[in-house]
Amino acid sequence: MTKRLVILAGIACTVLALPAHAGDKHLFNADILSKFCNSPHGAYYDDGICAGYITAIADVMLREPGMAKRLCVPRNLSTSDFSKLVTRHVARNPDDNTLPASEMVRAALLKAFSC
Repeated sequence: MTKRLVILAGIACTVLALPAHAGDKHLFNADILSKFCNSPHGAYYDDGICAGYITAIADVMLREPGMAKRLCVPRNLSTSDFSKLVTRHVARNPDDNTLPASEMVRAALLKAFSC
């Protein structure tokens, strides 16, 4: 399972590094992330993309200088908890669905776990 998450986190980081398409459309926006997180296929692939992406963003955030004083994430949270939190945030902010998924994940985590 850990190996899968590492692979999925790598995929998520690769997606983040890809250039955006022309205009204001982002390659991996909040709407696309939400579709992976709420996929009827669920189980492995889609849930893994969702959890891996969110976990990778959270990990990167916690490594930013000064972020440890701004983001206080409880240690007992599961990847499923992260996914539900971000999915709720995206659902509550439908006007922001075209924003990069990474921005929505950051906003959701900072809102939920501000120190």
